[in-house]
Amino acid sequence: MTHRIWIINQFANTPDVPGHTRQYEFGIFLLKQGCKVKIFASDYNLGKREYLKLKFPQLWQKDDIQGLDWNWLYATPYKSNNWQRIVNMLSFCLNLFFIGLIKPKPDLIIGSSPQILAAFTAWILAKLRGAKFYFEVRDLWPQALIELGGKSPGSLQVRLLAWIESWLYRKSDRVIVIVAGWVNYVQERGALQVCWLPNGPDIDQFKITISPEEAKAQYQIESERFCLMYAGAHGTCNALETIVEAARLLEQSHPDKFVIVLVGDGPEKIKLMEQGTNIKSLEFRSPIPKTEISSLLQAADGLILTLKALPMFEYGVSPNKLYDYYAAGKPVLVSVGGAVNEEIQKHQIGLTCIPENAKSLANAIITLADMPLNERNAMGKRAEALVASAYSRKIVAQKLWNLIQEDL
Repeated sequence: MTHRIWIINQFANTPDVPGHTRQYEFGIFLLKQGCKVKIFASDYNLGKREYLKLKFPQLWQKDDIQGLDWNWLYATPYKSNNWQRIVNMLSFCLNLFFIGLIKPKPDLIIGSSPQILAAFTAWILAKLRGAKFYFEVRDLWPQALIELGGKSPGSLQVRLLAWIESWLYRKSDRVIVIVAGWVNYVQERGALQVCWLPNGPDIDQFKITISPEEAKAQYQIESERFCLMYAGAHGTCNALETIVEAARLLEQSHPDKFVIVLVGDGPEKIKLMEQGTNIKSLEFRSPIPKTEISSLLQAADGLILTLKALPMFEYGVSPNKLYDYYAAGKPVLVSVGGAVNEEIQKHQIGLTCIPENAKSLANAIITLADMPLNERNAMGKRAEALVASAYSRKIVAQKLWNLIQEDL
């Protein structure tokens, strides 16, 4: 029997553009199992802050991407986290609802956050179309609004989103979490069938032959400098100001020894570039397609992940970029806290720092640079082994397929 599956995530991407590709990779895997898969995503790319396919007043375009029925939906543009972002979300939901009503009936709809309103719209479509519904939790909304956005827990917006969150936990056929530590969190709020399917890369994409020296030449990074790299979103939660200030400290103590490259885009990038003015060892670069990430990361001697010191991150986080770092076979420097730091220490695949502490990060960078090359390479090999055993996208996709077979 052919299963008809819809995957809905406003920020889903194909590999030729910047951003995560979890939905694309799941879709390709499910196609190989004989499913018919439709993916619904916004054409307004979060990384580039521009439309890729649609021209207004066009509201929808369907592409055939290696057999995937990919539906690009119009959503209004936004540049920062203000009222325009709310309109962006609502416009996507409205478009999704009407397009979803005219499509042939699915057997299963997977609604994926962080856009929880889109997930709620996906649940409504599942009920109207008589389909099973999985809620994939990629961010803890509205808790993120409270801790990151400074919203009051008693505000109308937060209370409404908390009600939607609880409703989805209770009414979904399954709740999928990307962080093991979130299982108890969602169960306490009413979720019954909960499974952990973490983020992770397609490790085959990281089986490349380019050497670090060749990669540095290709991406115009001075070969004699010790290169640290961050590749990902430039948002409030990413705490990239910590990296900027660490670069300032390193330039003062070790001029001409280091170069720190930040690749990506986001609402905080302009502010960060202003903060980093006159730091010669700090570079900001535009986002690149997912297909290039494996080559780019080979140019780094170490890879950095920072996040804000927030209580909700103590439950754990599952950043795509971290598992890309593992797959690249490079030592990682994490300034996160909680479960991520514990994983790095347990498997000896890098160094950990105090969250939002530039001096701690700068000291860790110096320590890593002073290590013998064979020790750094050993860290990278252990990271590769960990991602292959626990976070490979093929392993995770197979677990999803097992759930679908059980339910359908």
